[in-house]
This record gives sequence, C-alpha cells and structure tokens, in this order.
Amino acid sequence: MNLIIDKLRDYPLAVVGALVFIGCVAVVFVRGDVVDDLLVQEAELIARIRTINDNVIDSNNLEQDVESLLGYVATIDARLFNRNERSINTAFFYSYEDKLDIIISNVSQLTDEDPALLKGGPNELSLHSGIVYEIRADGTFQQILEFMNEILKADALMRIANFEVYASTAQGAAPGTLSAKLRIVVLAEKN
Repeated sequence: MNLIIDKLRDYPLAVVGALVFIGCVAVVFVRGDVVDDLLVQEAELIARIRTINDNVIDSNNLEQDVESLLGYVATIDARLFNRNERSINTAFFYSYEDKLDIIISNVSQLTDEDPALLKGGPNELSLHSGIVYEIRADGTFQQILEFMNEILKADALMRIANFEVYASTAQGAAPGTLSAKLRIVVLAEKN
C-alpha cells in the first residue's frame, strides 16, 4: 500500500487529472438528462424574446391607434338607438314620410330580439343589443324602394331583415299603390 501512495506522490498531476475525469464522468451520468431539458427551455426563451421584440416593434404609435379606435367607438355609440326612447325611435322612421312622399301607417317596436343576435346565435352581440321594428308603409314601388334605400343609408346602424310587398287593399288607394311590411333590426345600446 505504501508503494501505491509513493507512486501517487510522484505523479500528483496525473492523480488530480484522474480525479477530475472521474468527477466529470459522474456529473454527466447524474445530470445528463438536465441538458435536454435546458436545451428545450433555451429554445422556448429564444422564441419568447423574438415575440417580445416583435411586439415592441408593433407597439410603435400604439397610443395614437388607441385614440383613433376610441374615436370610432364614440362615433358608433352616437349612432346607437336607446331602447327606452320609444317615441324618438318611432319618430325617426316617421320622418321619412315627408322626405319620400310615402305613407307610413304603423311603426311597432317589437319586444323580442332577433334570434340571430341573441347569445349563441350566428351574429351574437356582446357589446350592444338589437331592437326589432315592424314598419308598414304604402306608396308606389319606386317610393318603397327609395324608403328601403334611405333606411340602409341612415346614420343609425340598421338592416332590413325581412320585407313583404303586396298590392294595397286600403280604401281609396290609388291604382299602382303597394303596401310593404318591413322588419328592421337596429343596433342599440346594451340593456
């Protein structure tokens, strides 16, 4: 045994090198699986850094974009109907009588909403609601078409969901007078 210790003393550099080698081999065997995990984490972190850098580039002028979007939202909000202002809403439709020389005989605000706009419907509204109106009007074919066109061009956000046109049966109606029943959905403030 003394002979082995004497030999080790004669070659200290070899002993230290062997001990370092054995230590490295032990670390590789014990911690070798961590390297794969660290490589995956490194790839994820690099991807995150890339995303952050892209977001920094995309966020230029973000405050101006937000101000612009808030302006658009204010414009939309100004064009919405209020469900509780029935007389103002009804007067809006009756105002077309003078403009188009059409006779509007009835404007009814229906209590039920359009099923397509309800929760789970294909056009579900989350920020607004819809008001459904049924309008009956009498006039020539041209006048009814002009009325429908004016409805579509109006500042209020609305669409004609359904319409029927038929020969007028009113007493004293001029020849060629038609009656129309329109179902109009108007975008309104959320209930």
